[in-house]
Amino acid sequence: MLRFLSICACIFIARVAAAESPPIPEDLLAQARPTIEAANSDWVPAMKRRDAKAIASFYAEDGVLIAPDGKALQGRDAVEASYAKGMTASFRFVGGGIVQDGVVLAPGPLIYEWGHAGIEIERDGKTVHSAGNYLTVWKRNAAGKWEISRNLAL
Repeated sequence: MLRFLSICACIFIARVAAAESPPIPEDLLAQARPTIEAANSDWVPAMKRRDAKAIASFYAEDGVLIAPDGKALQGRDAVEASYAKGMTASFRFVGGGIVQDGVVLAPGPLIYEWGHAGIEIERDGKTVHSAGNYLTVWKRNAAGKWEISRNLAL
């Protein structure tokens, strides 16, 4: 009986230790990578469709986008509304893309992603090209889904 209780205690301790051990950084990056890649690869098609909701869907409910002009958009709804406002009938996405230059796990755990992007749009018959760098901070929500917490477009 004592041996049985000792074995049960060892199993219990092993399970508690395994449950409390911090995740391995490579595992967290591997878990987040599909979401990050989807956000980046879905951006151009969403721009072509004028689909502000799809673009904003990667943001946390309380996520913040700092636009290149310095304006802070707070919340997923504000990000969506801003994109929708810019995608008027006179708006046509000509081309562009996102190039990720790096990604690293930070305490929190958070993921910092950085890179550069360019966009070419036509508005009211005029073509406008814009390019710059970005820094995106990703965090996991309570359900374990990775979302954009902060996005700084430079």
